[in-house]
Amino acid sequence: MLWGRGAALRVRDLQPDFPDIAYTTLMTTLDRLHRKGVLDRVAAGRAFAYRPRFTRAEAALSFLVDEVGGLDADTLDELERLVRERRRALEEGQ
Repeated sequence: MLWGRGAALRVRDLQPDFPDIAYTTLMTTLDRLHRKGVLDRVAAGRAFAYRPRFTRAEAALSFLVDEVGGLDADTLDELERLVRERRRALEEGQ
């Protein structure tokens, strides 16, 4: 929802999009994502407004690297090789 709106939003702005989730649950989730570095937040009166720190693509890549990097160095090396290979193919195709 935050990526789709293009602006920093407060919990009360997001609540209608999540009618089955309690306000406090949504607030806790946004706070946890902020503490994990996924969201930025700014003061908006007595509340906080949240916005994504990364684009969708950057976020997906970051989580992928974190997960693969936690497995072993060989897997991370293989991922790096595949990225270089794909980049080379894209450059040759342009």
